[in-house]
Amino acid sequence: MTKWSAVNIRDTFIDTTVLISAAFPRERHHEEGRAIVTAIEDGAVGRPVFTDYILDELVTFIRRRKGPAESNEALDIMLYSPHLRFVKVEDRHLEAGLQLFRTYERLSLTDAVSVAVMRDLGIGFIFSLDGGFDGIPGISRLTSVEGLT
Repeated sequence: MTKWSAVNIRDTFIDTTVLISAAFPRERHHEEGRAIVTAIEDGAVGRPVFTDYILDELVTFIRRRKGPAESNEALDIMLYSPHLRFVKVEDRHLEAGLQLFRTYERLSLTDAVSVAVMRDLGIGFIFSLDGGFDGIPGISRLTSVEGLT
């Protein structure tokens, strides 16, 4: 987990944990997730990248907990937000992600593919509330927007 002071970070990735935490007040890290999402909505941290795998996790979770109307709304917000950048997972990302999944037991398949996409795009920072990313070479996990400009 990384907290930065006076760092300008524009190339980031956003993990599902942040989005779910922000959307559900009862989640353990709701305040942290909400603060990150608010900073994204305000344009304070560039345009974080997310993939179709992240989108799938998010809208499926919301559909199970809140129903179809809310999941459809989340789908539209994610796809059409000017503050986020959607990247479709390609075959090369999946192949690299499968290797990472086999190498790092603490990564889910979605997390491993996220790391592969990040590496492909040259992104070293991920907004995440999931400690599984800690210790992955070349990846720094951000749990807060404090100190980011």
